[in-house]
Amino acid sequence: RMSGDGPESVGVAHINEHGKVEFGGCLHCSWSEAKGRILTATRTWKEGEEILVEHPLHIVVEDEKCAAFKLLKKLCKEHDEHFDYEPLWYWCAIQSLTSEQLKGAKGCSGASLEVQRNLLLLHHEEVDEPSKAANMIVKEIAPNADPITVERLIQIWVLNCFEYSDKPQGYSTYFFSSFMSHSCCPNAVWHYTGKDHVLRCRRDISVGDEVCISYLPENGLLQSTPNRRMELHETKRFWCNCERCLPDHDDLSRGLVCPKPKCKKGVVFAKTPAAGPAKDNTLLPVHLTGSTCSECSEAMTRPEAIKLAALEKKLQELVDEYTESDKDPAQRKLELDETFVDEHFCQHVLADLFFEQLSTAYGSKKQYGKQRCLLERRCAFHKAAYPGLSGAHAWACEALGDCHRALSAAQNPNGKKASFAEAQRCYREALEVLRLMFGPD
Repeated sequence: RMSGDGPESVGVAHINEHGKVEFGGCLHCSWSEAKGRILTATRTWKEGEEILVEHPLHIVVEDEKCAAFKLLKKLCKEHDEHFDYEPLWYWCAIQSLTSEQLKGAKGCSGASLEVQRNLLLLHHEEVDEPSKAANMIVKEIAPNADPITVERLIQIWVLNCFEYSDKPQGYSTYFFSSFMSHSCCPNAVWHYTGKDHVLRCRRDISVGDEVCISYLPENGLLQSTPNRRMELHETKRFWCNCERCLPDHDDLSRGLVCPKPKCKKGVVFAKTPAAGPAKDNTLLPVHLTGSTCSECSEAMTRPEAIKLAALEKKLQELVDEYTESDKDPAQRKLELDETFVDEHFCQHVLADLFFEQLSTAYGSKKQYGKQRCLLERRCAFHKAAYPGLSGAHAWACEALGDCHRALSAAQNPNGKKASFAEAQRCYREALEVLRLMFGPD
């Protein structure tokens, strides 16, 4: 599993020395030909245990009073054809230059040589030539800097930063934990304690296991495989091939009711797509062709797969309609749309997203019984579709607890007591998950 230090330029020896000094060598960095630098465990952890706490490597925030930042915003606005990102991304790169590189720049504090060295070790795409934005930044703001270095720093921040603050907006980077790979079934999860990045064990970890986090938000882990892979490609520029994205496996977030006339009750799961690049995140008929029903065991024909994919497209349009509308849907429409979903979908992420919108609509109408049923189905989907601790599931449990509390207020004493007990159960389940993932506080 550990395939050596790799090229000297990737800094594995330096990363491991840092890990020994800061974290007692609990994780070992090595070079993998398939994935680049990875971190593996040198000890065991149980679910919920803290792995490490890391201070920020560098923090950069907007500075509206700074002349250089004002000039940067002006450049971004006047040359938007060259500046693909928001000004803060470029500002992070500028503030990662050293004082020597920032000679001539007005109002920039920059970074130390050691901080910049560590920043330049973080993941980024190879840079052969600077972008026009990097050249312009050097010409107008930091004339003593190398455009290639500026371009590298831009890419490093785009691919490795975390949100630090809202007002003023700021980003932060972390060194050691930036070398953790992504998995759609991660065994670790991070959260903040103040400025610090806290890493916790999400699934039991053994010595030699690669330690992975999710680059997706919690609800993103429940998405269909085509959507997860496209999101990762668009934001992190790689095509995921983790255990949940391996081709030709059941996609547990894409279950539909078997369309066979003699069945109509089994579940048909789409297959995960082929490895490598995809054109887009479309839920294609090819993912369903040949998939078998859990009840009748018959395979889906090409025409049946086309009809099922068309139903998925229709449900996506329905989810978009409810999400974008600011009007309160009529009762009849709610019931008809729910009937459509019940007829065709079972354990499907789009049904979950639809039920989220529908439960909100029923809640606004104080129809808490209907809302409770939908929230129960959401909780059941999360458990079935995703293996292990899920923040999305915990938050759905909290919503279900709130619904039980609302129900108790309108019931007789016996019903009130039962609903209140159910609310407490839901809150306990949510709290147990959240404490394991994000700590006792």
